[in-house]
Amino acid sequence: MLSMATAALASPHLAPLPPFLPRTPTEHLAAQLCCPQCHGEMRELADSGGWQCYPCGVTAARHGEQIRCGGFTAGDVKSDWLNRVKESAKRILGSKYQWAIDQISPVYTGFLGRRIKSYLKSFALDRELVADLGSGPLRHDPRVICCDGMNYDSVNLVTDLERLPLRSESLDGVISVAVLEHVTDPRAHAAEMFRVLKPGGRVLCFIPFLQGYHASPYDYQRFTISGMRQLFDKFEIVAVEPGAGPTSGLLWIFQEWLAMVLSLGIRPLYKLLMPLTYVLSPLKYLDVALRHHPAAANIDSGFVIEARKPVAELDSETMLPFPRGRIRSCSTGVPGA
Repeated sequence: MLSMATAALASPHLAPLPPFLPRTPTEHLAAQLCCPQCHGEMRELADSGGWQCYPCGVTAARHGEQIRCGGFTAGDVKSDWLNRVKESAKRILGSKYQWAIDQISPVYTGFLGRRIKSYLKSFALDRELVADLGSGPLRHDPRVICCDGMNYDSVNLVTDLERLPLRSESLDGVISVAVLEHVTDPRAHAAEMFRVLKPGGRVLCFIPFLQGYHASPYDYQRFTISGMRQLFDKFEIVAVEPGAGPTSGLLWIFQEWLAMVLSLGIRPLYKLLMPLTYVLSPLKYLDVALRHHPAAANIDSGFVIEARKPVAELDSETMLPFPRGRIRSCSTGVPGA
């Protein structure tokens, strides 16, 4: 009796079978699951379609094209009034949320968007795994694995970013855009990126420097260029560049200040005035030119770092004192400053 594949080839009425069936990001993800606590095996539960780590008791469940293993609680989402507004907008606008934010936000993200596109083009996404950690409702490419603490429709993995349920050395690339300020322990999150990346794998990360408080659902810290380099000290630094320029840094703070002054200390009035200050947001396009100023890094709104996991570990005697790579100067231009 002919096998199904042989029969398909032999029959004039059936098209030949493809050499392989393409896998969805969720199928790729399911093959790389592990326990976020012990990094041991997550065994598939035949009756429920989920997974469980028996020693730790950690479970993961599949809901359509989404795997859930942790994530934010309802209390987290409701902890801040502005975050509640943003979450409602994300649910309503979905993939168009980022476009809407780009129009009204004081931060110019044009060069950040182009940087992400060029980064993704450097991967063969049909066979290399790239995950967007903290993707929100945005999807840069249908082949990218989207991970977030919220269960947006575009998200493949709902999880806690400080403890990823992914096997060690399972990813070729990682994207992290405006996430590290929202995690309680950014060094733990950077260590998780290092763990899940294959040797030679790369991370592209945007971190804010001068931005106002913005809970999503919480907001903990900001980073200078020096702080970013220290945070990724286990990696080889490929590049550190402005991700959002100095006008964006100034404009965000000024809009907050203006709403505070005009509200006369009345919080409901402040909430009403804050969206009206967005009329000033077009000034952000000055950053198209100002991001190239030699002192721009002193007050840039945020920075982008690209870093690579070393292919081979170096011992302490051969380790370079500083990572190599092109690093935008943050000199004040004042001698001795």
